[in-house]
Parts: sequence; C-alpha cells; structure tokens
Amino acid sequence: MTISNLKVYSEFSLYGRSHKVVAIDPPHVWIRRSDGEDQKINLIALINHPTYVPGESLSKQKMIRLQDNTSVTLSEKKQKEVTIRFELILPLVLLDQIKEGNIRAENQFHDKFDYLLYSGEVLRHMTQEALVERIILKQKTTRSTLMRYKRAYLNAENNIGYGCGQEGLVSQKGKGYTGRKDNMELIICDPKHPETILDVLYVRKTEEQIQILKEVIENHYLTKYRISISNIEEIINRKCLQNGVERISYTTIRNIISRVDDKAKATYRSLRDAKKIYDEVARGYANRDALGPLDIIQIDHTRLDIMVIDELTGVVERPWITLGIDVFSRMPWCLYISFEPPSMDIVRKAIQHGVFVKNNKDTYDTENDWEAFGIPNIIYVDNGLDFKGTDIKRLVNETLHSEIMHRPVKVPHYGAVIERLFQTINSKLIHQLLGTTKSNPVMRGEIDSEDEACLTLNQIRKIMNLYLTDIYPYEEHKGLSHTETPAPVLRYRAGIQEDGYPDWIDQQYEEKYKIEFMLTSKKPYTRDGVRWENKIYKCKEDKDLIAKRTVKYVVKYDLDDISKIYLLHPKKNEFVELRSVTPPYEELINVNQFSYKKMMEKHRELQKENMKTIPGPKQVHVAFQKIKEELESGQKHKRTLKTLRKMNGALSISISNQYADQQKKQQIEQISRRAELLQAAMAAEEKRKGKRDE
Repeated sequence: MTISNLKVYSEFSLYGRSHKVVAIDPPHVWIRRSDGEDQKINLIALINHPTYVPGESLSKQKMIRLQDNTSVTLSEKKQKEVTIRFELILPLVLLDQIKEGNIRAENQFHDKFDYLLYSGEVLRHMTQEALVERIILKQKTTRSTLMRYKRAYLNAENNIGYGCGQEGLVSQKGKGYTGRKDNMELIICDPKHPETILDVLYVRKTEEQIQILKEVIENHYLTKYRISISNIEEIINRKCLQNGVERISYTTIRNIISRVDDKAKATYRSLRDAKKIYDEVARGYANRDALGPLDIIQIDHTRLDIMVIDELTGVVERPWITLGIDVFSRMPWCLYISFEPPSMDIVRKAIQHGVFVKNNKDTYDTENDWEAFGIPNIIYVDNGLDFKGTDIKRLVNETLHSEIMHRPVKVPHYGAVIERLFQTINSKLIHQLLGTTKSNPVMRGEIDSEDEACLTLNQIRKIMNLYLTDIYPYEEHKGLSHTETPAPVLRYRAGIQEDGYPDWIDQQYEEKYKIEFMLTSKKPYTRDGVRWENKIYKCKEDKDLIAKRTVKYVVKYDLDDISKIYLLHPKKNEFVELRSVTPPYEELINVNQFSYKKMMEKHRELQKENMKTIPGPKQVHVAFQKIKEELESGQKHKRTLKTLRKMNGALSISISNQYADQQKKQQIEQISRRAELLQAAMAAEEKRKGKRDE
C-alpha cells in the first residue's frame, strides 16, 4: 500500500504516459508531459483519475502494509512492550530521516525530544553516537540494547515494508520453543467478563493442568483479596489432587504468575494503585505555532444546538458533531455527525474522514472540493477517555506515523481554535434552522425545538458539508487578520505552494485502510457463526473457522454498518467478510448500531403493549396458586387416596368373580334348555309316527 506526497518535480503516469509536476497552484497543479507540453489540472481530479499511477519518485513513495495483523493478535502486554521499545529508538530513527532532508521528521523531533538537544544546537550536525549517549543518560538503558532494537526495527522495515518496523520489536519471551509440539496456550480472561482476554501465556503443561491454572488465576489470584502465591500454589495442587492431575511445583506457578500482564495484576488486585500507575496523565502538548498546512490539527466534540430526526426510527435528538481543524490555516479537516456520544469509534471515524480524499462534489453536490485532506504531523486533543485509549494512540502514532498530543489539564485556551469553530457553526448556521435549541433556555424563549424539528440526520450532514466546503473556508477569519491571507482557503493554498501537498492515502487502498480504522474485538466462531450483541454473522466458506468457544478470532466491526464484520483468518492471515444472517443481511445494510438499538427498543415496547391484550401476570399467579392448592390438598389426603386405591382393587376382584359365576350359570341354563327342547321334539316325532301306523 502507498502513501503519496506531491511536490514540484514529482513524477507519475497519466493515460499511460509519463508526467512531471512543474508547479503547484492550489487547488491545481501544473504538469508536463514527456513531449514537453504543459497542462493545468485540479489535484483531486488528477489523483481520482482511473489512469493515474504514482511514480517511484513521488516524494519517496512509502510502501506500507496497513493490515498489521501481527499487531492486532498481540496481547496488551506485548503491544505495550513494542510501544516502549519504539519510543526508545524513535529519536535515532528520526535523526536518520533528518539527515536525508525530511523537514517533518525535524519538527517531530523538536516536538517530542527537544530535551535531548543543547541550546542552539543544530540537529543536522548531531552524530548518532552523541544522540545515543544522551538517550542512555536520560532513559537509563545501554548502547547494546538501543542498537539491537534499532537493528531489529530497520530489518523489519526493509524486509516487510515501510511502517512495519514495530514487528521487529516484538519480544519472543514467554512463547517457549516455538518448534515444540507440547507448547500450549494459557489464556487469562477477565473474571467477570470471560470474553475479554487479559493475557496469553505459553506453557508446557497438560490441558487439565492449564484449565486448573486458568481457573485459579482468574478467580483467586486476580481479586482484591490479594492472595499470596504460596496460597495459590496450595489451591492449585488441591484441585490437581481432586482431579487426579499431576501436581505443579511452586517455582513453576510463581514463574507463570510473574509473566501475567502487570497492568492486569495491578488492576484486579489493587485498583487504587493501578490508577496511579496506568491512568494516563496528559503530557506533551504543542507549545509552538503551526508551521504549515496539516502541521497541527485540533479535534473535539460537541452537541449541535438543534433537534434532528433519525430517518430509521423517528427518534428526535440533538446530534453530536466531531470536528478537526487545521491550526495553521483554520481550514476544516474532518467531520463526523451522529447520535452516538463521543467514543474511540467516533474518533476513528473522524480521523478516517480527515485522512482520506473527500469527494464532496459527488457525494454532497458542493460547488468546490474539500481541499484539506491528508496525514497531519500532530493531532491535538483534550484529555477525554475517548482520546486516551491505546488503540487510538497506536492508530495515530504507529499506523499513520503521526503524533497525538493532549492539552494541558484545566487550560482551555489551548483548544481555542476548535472551540471558536463550534461557536461559529452554531451562531451563523444552526441557530437559523428549524428545530434549533439555541445556546440556552433564555435565548430559546418559547420555541418548541422538538415540535419544530423537521431535518433528518442525513440532511444535517449535507448542510454541514456544504457550509464547511463552500462557505466557511472563503469567509474572512479574525484569527488570520494579521496575515496577508485572511481567508482559510487562501492561507491553506499559500502554505501548500511553499511546502507541497501533505501525504495522502492512495484511493485504491482506502477499503483496506477502513478495516484498519475499525474497532477490534475477539470472538469465537462456533457452528452458529459469530455472535455480536444478539446478531449472528457467518461466511459461506467457514468449515475451517468453526471451533470451540475457547478459540477466539480477531474481529473488526463498524458501528455505522452492522450488516457485516471482518474476521482475521488464521491461515490466510487476511480479513474475511462475515455477513449478518440473524437479522438478514439485507435488512441491516448501512444501518448503524444506534438506530438498530432504538428500533429494538421500539420493538420491545410494542411487545409490551401486545402483552397487555392477553391475561397478565395476575391471572398467571392465580392459576399457579390453584395448582399449588391442589398439590397441598393431595398431600393432605394421601392416606385416604391410598386406602381408596386398595378398596378399588378389592372391589374390582369381587366384581370380576361375580361376573364369572354369572356367565357360568347362564351357560348351564342354556344347556338345560336345549336338552328340554330336544326331548319335546323327540316325543312329538314319536307321536306322529304312531298316527301314521294306525
């Protein structure tokens, strides 16, 4: 995959012919064909052209493998270890890039590692050895460790691809001998939420022993009672004895527990201490002016002062808006609007919108292109939990090779640029629309915002895109009044002319980047498929995926389209698409999680109303009470019923005997009657014979 950059003398192919950039005139570029003819063309039209192919000299085109599947399968402990090692060698990596003339790397070094420089020292003149000595002094490490990490990082960069250096920093400790067949996984999960994996250890024990270790560590060791390892050893071996399993030595148990993730142990055994150690304190903020376009981006959230209708559910609510702005030019960089409150997923969506090329003319019928797009140097945020997740830090720092920084606590003026944009949007646009709530109840007066609401969420999205593309960038901005370019678009174009266009993601790789930007979880794939919040997902060719519930796969999902999820195939090492089967895929296409939950809430309310039309709990209770009374009555008359059953048995025998005697008597009477009739007939016959003889 490629990340491209466009500057003067960059080369590319168009219509199958070689071209070169000879001048930049934002939003256009002047290009020269191989036959010497010059042509002026819009940048977005150029890079979206189906025949456009970046050349190798296009600003040191960087080959990046975005699907860092090794990273997503690492445990939290391993990922943290990689991050620490990367931060340790990053000054050395940046110094190499600075020696090659990379201005962005120089700015990044000053932002993060200025403490490694002496006053007035020129970075380009610093030697690697001098920098190594200063890192050793500050970080309390050794030269051999630094050089070993750097060598492993560069080997991964060269052998796998640009952006994959972190894979070379993955420690093999705890995996055992990978060639051994008896190397087994010990998966430690959250005691209360078994679907959450805390750590994965590799041990050479039997399945029965591993199950006992897992149960005891989760339910006895990772608790607030802080049971000692010696007591844990007693519990484990007691269970081994009960199950007829070979006992495990104290030393082995101690070594296994020592390898469990430190953060997990601290969190579950002493939450107060864990907060002191692991809760991130906002450190590092951009205490300098922005040096050029997309050097510093400020991102924040707020609720719009308007009631909006959800098309799918009819719910009327105030939507949340997430915006990013380029501090240098005041150009809007990213936008995301939804009913969902701020979260890490919302932040990912906003960053994705800012990084990608925005085709607003086709999507929202704007008059102009949204010119600000690409990968920034610094993403500047507040100290909310939605910005402090490790996934967001890795996405920005390791995938985009940018830097995420936090504002100082309780110093609001450090976020003044984005806050001013929110005020402008509400005062100049939102407060003029039907359904507005204004800024406060006094300003709202007698307006019934919910009753007057008439705009849908998609309409608000279109209105905001039109405003931020065709209106706001072209108006005079007070924050730029001291410059020769008072409008954001003029300031942005002036910076582009001087520095060139920022890095952007090639359109052909956007789909794979979108998967990278999605949230990650781990789920089992059973014969029913993957279950996620009462929805079931399957893929057609899933025979090699079906496994026990203890086997969990890496899954990525998008809250804006819950009709499908993506599962990392363990053999193919690539993400495969799983579509919803319950509910059907066709019913969930482009349905987001918020709307789906609201629809389910309405469905449950309808069920409750329908349940009112039939006899309710009171009648059910009465019926159960009657059944209970019958049972109690049966218990009271148990002896009577027993006697009655005996009497019924004797009576049936007597009746049967009487019936048999009666049948026998009837047979005797029938025989006697026949004999009498026979004798009478014989006498009559003899009498007739006598008369004939006479």
